[in-house]
Amino acid sequence: LASAWRYAQRTGRTLAIDWRGSCYLDQPFTNAFPVFFEPIQDIAGVRVICDDEINQLSFPGPFFPSWWNKPSIDCVYRPDEQIFRERDELSELFQAQHDSEANTVVCDACLMWRCDQDAERQIFRSIKPRSEIQARIDAIYREHFEGRSIIGVHV
Repeated sequence: LASAWRYAQRTGRTLAIDWRGSCYLDQPFTNAFPVFFEPIQDIAGVRVICDDEINQLSFPGPFFPSWWNKPSIDCVYRPDEQIFRERDELSELFQAQHDSEANTVVCDACLMWRCDQDAERQIFRSIKPRSEIQARIDAIYREHFEGRSIIGVHV
């Protein structure tokens, strides 16, 4: 998200956070972002679309990476090699000083550690868990961790 935000900031694009099809939800057409985070319209001057408006949008082509220009039926199965290729293409584009000529840039590959720490900090400052999720986090912290040193590991 931080890499895509930084690219949108640099190029004047709108950032659409489209997390439909998330493995964390049973509903494939529900955007996971507003399920877990408070709604936002802007991250440091970049317009953000991250709510149910996503379901009404039709993103204009052409697309980058070029894989996404195929007919939908051809995109159902995306092999690992394709995902890795897209990750590398997106990394190159995001680090370049020019914009893509594509109308829509699809960032559907993990770009962890491919952006600067300031971009990551901006994202962490800008997005907040929904209040009911934050309340549960706080309760778990108080019950299990308060007053202790903690090391967190995400696998």
